[in-house]
Order: sequence, then structure tokens, then C-alpha cells
Amino acid sequence: MSNIVKFPKATKPPSLEPMEPAAPKAVDQGLLAGMVKFLWVTTVLVWPILKWILSIEVFFQFARMLYYWNTPGVIAGWTFLLHFAVLTAITYFVSIYKPKGL
Repeated sequence: MSNIVKFPKATKPPSLEPMEPAAPKAVDQGLLAGMVKFLWVTTVLVWPILKWILSIEVFFQFARMLYYWNTPGVIAGWTFLLHFAVLTAITYFVSIYKPKGL
């Protein structure tokens, strides 16, 4: 004859009660979150061209800063730093940040 292996019996039969539904996802994420998501998608789509334009513009501001270095009354250094900070922030926004739900 053959060996018959009996599986262990369940100690408690499964409940036939309906399970609680999972928490519904928030459909309305808010106006600000939707605007940030739209801005991120559009920025990512135009990023290859925008990166070149902003980089050329920052280089122009750098050359302008060097030209006006010792000229009193010209704030070319602060202007360059502002433009460089904007380029850095947009690069961070596109490459590292990703909105939830995408």
C-alpha cells in the first residue's frame, strides 16, 4: 500500500464576515499638489532644451560678473548667484524630486 500523508487541520475555520475595506485613496490631493505635479511634468518634458538655455544664460551672467567685478554700483555677482541658484534648483526639481502618484 501507499503512505497517506494527512495535512494538519486548521485550528480555526476562516471567518465568513466581510473584511473591512481598505482606506480609500484620497482622490482630491489639493490644488497645490496638482499644480506642482503639472509643473513637474511640463518641466521634465522641456528639460533637454531648457537645460541648454539656462546653462548658456548662467555662463553669460558669469562672464558679465567677471567684466563688472570692480565696478561700483553693479551687482553682477549677486545676479550671477541668483541665476546659478535658479539653475541648481530646477536641476534638483527635475532630477531628484518626484511627485507622489506618478
